[in-house]
Amino acid sequence: MRFVDFKIGQVFERHLAISRGESDKYFAFSKTRNVLLENSELAATEGIIGSFLSGRSILARVEGEMTRLDEFSDNVMMLYGMDGDPSWGYRQTRFLAEVHPGEELLIKYIVSNKSKVDKHGYGILSMDFEICTSSDNRLVIVSRRNLYRMKV
Repeated sequence: MRFVDFKIGQVFERHLAISRGESDKYFAFSKTRNVLLENSELAATEGIIGSFLSGRSILARVEGEMTRLDEFSDNVMMLYGMDGDPSWGYRQTRFLAEVHPGEELLIKYIVSNKSKVDKHGYGILSMDFEICTSSDNRLVIVSRRNLYRMKV
């Protein structure tokens, strides 16, 4: 699809699961530390039982999957920013519940806004991500106004 073909409110979906090995590769690359992931006893004191995935690693994978959807795959586009939603107090992302390795997720990519084309022939496409567990449709992550600069 081209930039002009995207419509506000349009939804694209994708299922995915992230394995423990994929999560480990993310941490090796990003150099991110998370003491709750490293110390299961401490995690248990916070009410987290068993292994879970980092929210940032899930978002990175969710964005990667979006760029591989047929509707996006032929576009010249890049992440422009993450502004947050004015109607949501300018918050951008909330991690609502833990996700476990191998747990199947349903990702909804929602076109939330489109901005005019600049003098270089780029428009800004705003995408919201809603991430739910496939088994019980429990909302685990919401991320609003991920901005993509896209060639028209």
